[in-house]
Amino acid sequence: MPTGPPAPVEPTAPRPQPRVVEQPEPKEEAPEAQLEEQLRFVDKLYFGGNFGLQFGTFTNISLLPTLNYAVTPKFYTGVGGVYHFQSGGGGHSLHHYGGRGFLQLEMFNIGDGTVLAHGEVEALNIARADLGRTTLSIPMVGLGYRQRFSKGFFDLLVLYNGNSDFYNPYNNPVIRAGFNIPFTSR
Repeated sequence: MPTGPPAPVEPTAPRPQPRVVEQPEPKEEAPEAQLEEQLRFVDKLYFGGNFGLQFGTFTNISLLPTLNYAVTPKFYTGVGGVYHFQSGGGGHSLHHYGGRGFLQLEMFNIGDGTVLAHGEVEALNIARADLGRTTLSIPMVGLGYRQRFSKGFFDLLVLYNGNSDFYNPYNNPVIRAGFNIPFTSR
């Protein structure tokens, strides 16, 4: 047994508590945004095209192959070729060719599809019976309906032709139907 007075106890200083630093929770991206980051350039490319038929004073058959790039899941840009066969007035048959650039924005969904805004400028080298060949610049704007299938999509467009030149092969409205298929299966 211990004898004598108890030994003095030294007061202990409080131990410093470790600092708690709150870590911000990682923000979860929408699945669409995660997929967008994983896609390579080639995964955002689509090929396809439009075709057009127009009957009236002139018969106009149009073939328009395209190459599209999905800038975002709802915004597309692209380039394409243009070929027109035109017949009418006086028994003449004419062949026109050129290129075009376009932008498309998917605005809102309707049912299983999407309403889209479309704008383009077409440079068209046209055959004229009186002066040979000449080039027209043809701006067009309008709306369309996009229906997705598998990984591609089908478009139906109604466009306003902004060039009223007499030799312009388009009448208003210009109606086009077409499809686009991705280069890769993703």
